[in-house]
Amino acid sequence: MEQPDFNVIQASMTSTANGLRTAATELDNLNQIQEQMRGMEQRIQQQMGQLEQRIQQQMGQLEQRIQQQMGQMEQRVLGKLSRFENNNLARLFNSRISHETHQLEPFYNIENELIEGFPPTSADINGLDAAGVERLLRELGLPVAGRLNDKRKRFRRYIGLMVL
Repeated sequence: MEQPDFNVIQASMTSTANGLRTAATELDNLNQIQEQMRGMEQRIQQQMGQLEQRIQQQMGQLEQRIQQQMGQMEQRVLGKLSRFENNNLARLFNSRISHETHQLEPFYNIENELIEGFPPTSADINGLDAAGVERLLRELGLPVAGRLNDKRKRFRRYIGLMVL
């Protein structure tokens, strides 16, 4: 029987040892990569948590702003409704006036406040100059264009005085 070639066996063992060393190195590298991946995963989860918190905070702020704006809008609408209601009631009373010396019911301006210097009677409207009539028209949110007589008519019509 033939003797084994120890050089071949030694070369084979060296090759196997080198292969095992390479495999061990690769295994170490793989473990390091896994650790890096776990670290990255933790950082990503942490960043996602922070992002979620920021989004929730911004959503809360947005919701708060929307509620505040809705409240302000509601107040403006209620104010306008109140003004329209008050002015319609005043217009109804004024439409019943049969003499130019009877007391007029005053109107509310666009800020829902009683108009200062509102003419007390229909006769007082005739005494208003252009600036006075324009001020009243502006306070009511009406156009101010036209001749003085047209402005007075516009004002009279708006406050319910059809005949006087």
